Amino acid sequence: MVGKQEIWEVLSERMRRAQEGDAREYELLLTKCREILSNYLSQKVKDWEDREDLIQDILIGMHKAKITYRPDRPFAPWFFSIARYKTIDYIRKTGTRDRFVFAEMEEFPQEETTSPEDEWALAQGLESWLSVLDPRQKQILTMAKLEGKSVREISQSTGLSESNVKVIVHRSIEKMRRFFSESGRTGEDPNTSKK
Repeated sequence: MVGKQEIWEVLSERMRRAQEGDAREYELLLTKCREILSNYLSQKVKDWEDREDLIQDILIGMHKAKITYRPDRPFAPWFFSIARYKTIDYIRKTGTRDRFVFAEMEEFPQEETTSPEDEWALAQGLESWLSVLDPRQKQILTMAKLEGKSVREISQSTGLSESNVKVIVHRSIEKMRRFFSESGRTGEDPNTSKK
């Protein structure tokens, strides 16, 4: 029987080949990811149509973010960060329906994050998300959201005004949201896009 770690390694290799243009490997990757999502969400989202819509949204998000995946990093945290983001979108769209999914989705990025190595892997998934930002946006958002620094602390540390820090944080979050949402770009390198 193939272990979880081996499955994620195979998926990482398939993504690497897909990024190089191998359509067959990409098809196999998407099929396996669909299976993982279907198994995971089958008990979380009871309505079959809603579940299929959510799975499709996650796979579309994955496709749009394909260029952000770095083959030297673990695949699972990158994949689950997209799944988690799309699940949040799903909750917003459906309102009170399947509201319990909100608590359950916390398991997405934390499935295997019990060891320092797993925590490192999750951090690498976050780095994929941050890769759509320019260096200044990445620095400010990291300080604000990951390090928990106040606007005043960031302002003092960077020399930017407090209002400018707030604007940068807001625009950075919006930029990531646009990139990873359905209305985002398809296949464009995030580091060469308009800010």
